[in-house]
Amino acid sequence: MNASPSAVLRLSVGATSTTLALDAPPAAPRHWAWPIGTATLWPQRVDGPSPVAIENAIQAVEDQIERVARDVPAGSRLVMAAEALSPLQRGGAIAGLDQGAIALAQIEREYQSLAARSMGAPSARAFGFDDPSGDALVLILRECLHHLGLDAVHLAT
Repeated sequence: MNASPSAVLRLSVGATSTTLALDAPPAAPRHWAWPIGTATLWPQRVDGPSPVAIENAIQAVEDQIERVARDVPAGSRLVMAAEALSPLQRGGAIAGLDQGAIALAQIEREYQSLAARSMGAPSARAFGFDDPSGDALVLILRECLHHLGLDAVHLAT
């Protein structure tokens, strides 16, 4: 990966597919479509996925990231539409949304909560999202941020 602070990677996660659009001048724009989404990683349940379902989902997302990682420049900015992040709400608010971005550390905390809930940890039961698809969105965001070397999800302006 080459450093490119002006590169923007737009991510759109739907129920059955995910699209990425990379704008990294002077290179031509790139687009990818993934056959995964918030409703395809595991069956949607209020109590969340099982540990095995999470592991399988991680592998599915990593397989897709592997196809694009070498084309995403270091220092790229991951951007999503604000409404696309709505599954991450709890009580109508998104935890960790600060100055138009959610940091990797916050996404990691949400993932750790998901993992604890999947294991049946009583202390994590109260930390589910208002929308069950928030769990899958957190997993997709976490894997993208980690494997593409990005530090936050920014709201599109």
